[in-house]
This record gives sequence, C-alpha cells and structure tokens, in this order.
Amino acid sequence: MDDRTYRRLTARLALGAALAAVTLVAGAIDAPTAPDFALRSAAGGNHRLSEHRGEVVALVFWASWCGDCRRELARFERLRKTYETVGLVVYGINLDKETAQAGAIANATGIGYPQLVDVDKAVSRNYRVDDLPLIVLVDRNGVVRARHDALDEREERGLMVSLRDLIDE
Repeated sequence: MDDRTYRRLTARLALGAALAAVTLVAGAIDAPTAPDFALRSAAGGNHRLSEHRGEVVALVFWASWCGDCRRELARFERLRKTYETVGLVVYGINLDKETAQAGAIANATGIGYPQLVDVDKAVSRNYRVDDLPLIVLVDRNGVVRARHDALDEREERGLMVSLRDLIDE
C-alpha cells in the first residue's frame, strides 16, 4: 500500500470512529424519558413511576389471557427477590378489563410486587404496547433504556445484560 492510500484509509477510519462517537452521544441525549404515570394497584393504593427516581424500574405489561405473560411475571418475581436490595423495583401492569383478575393471578402465583391495573389503557398507549408480554427497563434517571417482548433463551440473556448494566450504573 502506498503512502497516499494509507493516509486516505486512515482518514476514513478516523472519520468513521468520530461519526460513531457522535451517534452514541446523540443516542444518549435523545433517549426517551419514561412517561410518568399513577396507577392503582389491584391490592389498593396508588403507585407513581416518578417516585422511583434513583432506582431501576422494570415494567412488565401483561394480561390474564397471555400464556407467556405468566412466565414473565414469575421471572421478574425471582429477579425482584435477587436485585431489590440494589435498587430494582418491579411493577406488573395488567391490561385486563376486570381488575380483580390481576390480583387473583398474582396471589395464586406468589407474585410479591405490585400489580397495577391499566383499565383505560392510557399507560399502555404511552409505552406503545403492541404485543404482550412487554418488559420496559427504566434507568435511575427515568429514561427508557430497554424494551423486550416475550423472551427466548437468547433474548433472556440480553435482558439480563441490560438489567445488570442498569443496576451497576
């Protein structure tokens, strides 16, 4: 390779690296703030997302008719028990019309985190819930950092990496 070709290649690589760095910074700046909400729990009482700034929040959107959803509820119960001491908060957000179903399913399956009911679907619209289950991870600054649909083995590893990264920040 002659000197001129080498300099051109080096300049292109430097430009590519600079563009990649700008893209990463711009992506961090443009990260979507999690829409705040206040929802009633199936067990009673209101819960507001913004009360958990400084903590990592996992939102698990689900419905009683969704088979994969129950598996995610159980997965996040295990994760909650493992990581709640380091700042993980988990909310189930149920989309059923009957609010009693959310509490009954949570009680029957031993889920200990609050099951919030989104009867009018305002929160699910704000979070663009198209398929269930949907897991949304919100960082300590209130920014949506990850979205995961029903998880296969590979996607589960991705979720765990995302979750651990957020907890470690």
